[in-house]
Amino acid sequence: MADYIITNGTIVNGKNEPPFPGNLMVENGRIREITKADVIPENFPKERILDAKGGYVTPGFIDIHRHGDWKALCGGDDELLNRQGITSVVNGNCGLSVAPVGKKHAGEILSFLSSVTGDLPEKYLEKDENGNIYCPVAESFSAYMKTLGETERSVNTGMLVGNGTIRAAAAGYASGRLTKEELRRVWKSLEESLSAGALGVSLGVAYAPEFEYDVQGFTEALRPLAGTDIPITTHVRSEGDGFVESVKEVIQVAKALHIPLHVSHVKCIGKKNWGVRCREILELFHQAREEGVALDFDLYPYLTGSTQLVHLLPPESQEGGTEAMLERLQDSVYRWHLTQVLRKPSRHFENIVELAGFDQIYASTLHSEEYKEMTGKSIAEIAEIRKEDPFEVLYDILIAEKCQATMLDTIASEEDMIHFLKDPYANVISDATYPTGGRYHPRVYAAFPKVLADYVRDRKVFSIQEAVYKMTGKPAQVLHLEQGILEAGRPADINVFHLENLQVKADFDHPAQFCRGFDYVLTGGEPVVRNDCWKNTGTGRVLKRKEK
Repeated sequence: MADYIITNGTIVNGKNEPPFPGNLMVENGRIREITKADVIPENFPKERILDAKGGYVTPGFIDIHRHGDWKALCGGDDELLNRQGITSVVNGNCGLSVAPVGKKHAGEILSFLSSVTGDLPEKYLEKDENGNIYCPVAESFSAYMKTLGETERSVNTGMLVGNGTIRAAAAGYASGRLTKEELRRVWKSLEESLSAGALGVSLGVAYAPEFEYDVQGFTEALRPLAGTDIPITTHVRSEGDGFVESVKEVIQVAKALHIPLHVSHVKCIGKKNWGVRCREILELFHQAREEGVALDFDLYPYLTGSTQLVHLLPPESQEGGTEAMLERLQDSVYRWHLTQVLRKPSRHFENIVELAGFDQIYASTLHSEEYKEMTGKSIAEIAEIRKEDPFEVLYDILIAEKCQATMLDTIASEEDMIHFLKDPYANVISDATYPTGGRYHPRVYAAFPKVLADYVRDRKVFSIQEAVYKMTGKPAQVLHLEQGILEAGRPADINVFHLENLQVKADFDHPAQFCRGFDYVLTGGEPVVRNDCWKNTGTGRVLKRKEK
């Protein structure tokens, strides 16, 4: 006998096919059968009949781009994920996974990551005899995955291994090419991480220490991937004036290694690039596919991004790690030089200061006594309040916060965003970050329902099957997951909702608000949400790459 029967629903199967009326039977965590006939066995328990009442029945949404590496071990985001229909999530993006950090550089790496992934949970923190931070859970990828497997979650969780973290563990944040020994350590760590179940390798070309690589350097470091179907998912070097060159760079890497390429959180930064670059980028993607590269991309449905405040600075200012950078920022001559660089357009790095302006850059996480009351204000506003130059304010904030501050930056065009989203190779993501303290981006709570409410229901930009495909079947293809499609034998990760009832509550003033309107959300065949009430069933699975 089935465990649950979902009746009276309109099924959107995740394959971009027209919806159809049907009933769905769930047994032992999987879909047993989908029928068009309303057949309920005699004496079937009423409490196990989930009446969709004419609503949509879809696969659970898959967010393949989040930064909840630590949250996954602490159960810190299960409810907010499930309450927006997300049943599967992939962390470790942008080259910034919290494992494998090794031992030698662990403290420095985890400190650098904290403004994106949050602070290291104290229960996983140890110190060696010299007082250095030591984290056994993050030392190796297998140790992290073992701990993840011991954590009861109501969401399926996978991990990418961060290429930046691997390099930092092998060589710290030193500049220059890797030595042969360091390169061997990189290869060994990469191979061990893939064997432990990493779904792919994430790159953060714009971040330390990966901006030290050129095409040859990336190709060398990623050599163990050559000729496989293991994807690289990459934050490119620039999404502004140098966007085209940056995309060409990662396409070269994918071609050299004959591996799939997935470009992360695509957008065109800066008004001067709006309306033009998006077409150039999609044409580049098309050409690469014509030349044999398996290429996809993703984006979030917001015009405002979120990242580390230090990302405003050019790469060379970040060389040598946080302490070296802080020392340079205290030098008045260096600050003057830095200001001259940030005032001018650049094809060398993503100069958000010049592209967006200080009035569109908001300090979203501040901890120091001097600045924490300024949280949520733009750099321009803070400078006006303090009667200081905004460049000097930026440098002072970074010093006071020890570079562990985040920002929100309004940088994109809605016309471009929709143009990208309409492409058949586009995937919907959140790019949710979890900085400690301060203010979250609303995409942490609402990215997926926002697409349905804004662009399917209200503005009719997409059909329901197109939008659901970009949130289910398509991302499952990218990382070779068996989730994402409603058909017999697949995992029973399922959403039931009425489009007219979906409510996106999170906004930039009050981001920490759950979505409303999900009748049911099932993970692993068990309801984790019933009429907006959540329960951790512990039926989430660890998603691992399957060896071929």
